[in-house]
Amino acid sequence: MRALARIAAVAVAGAALYYAGIVNSIILTHPGRPGVGAVVLGIGLAIAILLVAVVGTGRDDAVAPMPGRTWFVRGVWVFVSVMALVGFGWLVDMPRQHSLDWTPYHNDAIALNECAARLVLQGRDPYTDLDVFACYGSLGIGPDRTTPLRRGAFADVAIYPSDDQLDQVWDQRASGIGTNDEFVWRPSYPAVSFLALLPMVALGWDTNYLYVACLLVAMALIVVRSSRTLRPFFLTALLGASSLTAFTVGGSSDLLYALPLVVAWVYRDRKWAGIPLGLALATKQIAWFFAPFWIIAVVTERGWRAAARDLAIAAAVFGVTNLPFIVHDPQAWIAGIMTPVIEPMFARGAGLIFLFTNGGVPLLPVVAYSALEAIAGIICLVIAWRARRTSPELGSILAIVPLFFAWRSLFSYFFLLPLFAFAAIARMPIGELAFERARKLGGLTIFAAPSRP
Repeated sequence: MRALARIAAVAVAGAALYYAGIVNSIILTHPGRPGVGAVVLGIGLAIAILLVAVVGTGRDDAVAPMPGRTWFVRGVWVFVSVMALVGFGWLVDMPRQHSLDWTPYHNDAIALNECAARLVLQGRDPYTDLDVFACYGSLGIGPDRTTPLRRGAFADVAIYPSDDQLDQVWDQRASGIGTNDEFVWRPSYPAVSFLALLPMVALGWDTNYLYVACLLVAMALIVVRSSRTLRPFFLTALLGASSLTAFTVGGSSDLLYALPLVVAWVYRDRKWAGIPLGLALATKQIAWFFAPFWIIAVVTERGWRAAARDLAIAAAVFGVTNLPFIVHDPQAWIAGIMTPVIEPMFARGAGLIFLFTNGGVPLLPVVAYSALEAIAGIICLVIAWRARRTSPELGSILAIVPLFFAWRSLFSYFFLLPLFAFAAIARMPIGELAFERARKLGGLTIFAAPSRP
């Protein structure tokens, strides 16, 4: 039963990402700690495992022979089940504070979007009116949760400003000394990233609960879309891929784009699939990387005309949701959504760049990483096109591969990959699971034994 192998492989990759993310966070907080190579290797291996897991069409995998001995299969599923308890533990523990400096505003994406939503509720344009110093002051956070830029007082900083440097420059700019050239101050994402928060912000609720809710809805959609007798295994594996719950609970607004993207990918055969795609594109730029692979998949299944229609719908959704800000000040809006491209950001991440920023390897010019990213992107597109009929779900993982080589390859780019892989497998024509075969081959689940079809 290759179906169980696919599902377990994705969960194992998610567990690897979980541990890689923890080590990455420790090293970024305490530079000089060992483990840089392990992080890069772990993420690279996780991506490779996910690619293997979504290769092929999956047709009748539920009844196809699965390589490996029973003890190995059972051992893997025992590991997945244990990690599922870890993932579930993160969900249960969410309301508690996890550190002395705990705050709902774990990073500038969450913080700036919160303040942007507040400005919208006041009838103002956050792309022009947001004051990062007033924003952070009202939220009780400081410069350690900003995105610093390689200019002004930080122009000569080689790798990344120290906490003391950040605090010193922040205090000066906050008190009116000098011009803020060093910190990203405006929303750097399309408008849905903060428009989606309006009800939560208006009610004064912690927006992190919205992000967790998005994850749970995405997981539920995947389980519902999967074969009926495989659902307990999908649910166990979704929790076992503990990077999903851990880093969502830890603070990530990425679920705002991930949920509609999962819907668009799973239901891309529907005429309305362009709507969730448009919402994903209008939320965060990382969704843009998925668009060409989604188009390839739609073209393969439904033809060029359907793909063009869906893309037009997605563009319309993007335009409508951003239109008020485009009309009010198009230059400010463009500057906002193009911030990751036009602003001189420091090298940062958990991909290949981690070896250069924290692993002792001399840092190369930005153009070198941009070239690697572009080459990887072209290769991934070629692979997706050539394998569009034999492996139609490959794009769900290939879309993010170029970011592994980027100047900025933040861990947040990778921790949701298991979610997209599960979405891809859930829509495969896997078939129904035979109960006796699952039992004999060692398949385990923490929820229930697979029911008889």
